[in-house]
Amino acid sequence: MIGIVIIVVLAALSLPLARKMNGAAEAATCMSNVRQVGGAILMYAGDNHQRLPPLQPAFDRELGKRPPIWTVYLANKGYLWDGVGTLPCGTGVWTCPSCDFMSDAYGGYGVVEGSIFVYEEMRPEGVREPGSLRLNRIKRPASTWLVGDTSPSADELNKGWYALWPNPSRWSGHGPAARHGGKVNVCMADGHAEALTVREIAEREITFDVIR
Repeated sequence: MIGIVIIVVLAALSLPLARKMNGAAEAATCMSNVRQVGGAILMYAGDNHQRLPPLQPAFDRELGKRPPIWTVYLANKGYLWDGVGTLPCGTGVWTCPSCDFMSDAYGGYGVVEGSIFVYEEMRPEGVREPGSLRLNRIKRPASTWLVGDTSPSADELNKGWYALWPNPSRWSGHGPAARHGGKVNVCMADGHAEALTVREIAEREITFDVIR
């Protein structure tokens, strides 16, 4: 009887430790993911005269709609995808392991919408307006959000979203997602990654320090 009690007690004590270890492993995997996704974005910019990819490509007349958002756009261009099988946006490196992704395009990582990443538009005469910034327009690349944990709303941290608003006052929807022990994993515009609290992100103004 005493032996059974000891086993039960040990099991109860080990459960929180196991959860903590699992959380740490997920945070480490996520940090690796955002570095790789950030690297793919920077590689794309390097191949395109420093222009960052569009938040979403312009309306396609043949498709009768806009093509998918930046994640699928990058994969279609061959960044973080070897061209075999289905697009991995929503699985693998594209997905935060602590996030229940919503679709193949929303794996948990988002870029800054409206100031850094912008929807591509098509003029009536057929000329594309790229929208997104060039890297040399970012004043503080080491302190500017490139890509990181995001969610559709502040009370849905387990769901993924593809962008966040620049202004913290709007983060009740489309904001940073603190999924890892109260921290958000972020890759900056210079390619390095950090784990920050939402408060630190707001105080350092890393989501809107750009020149437009």
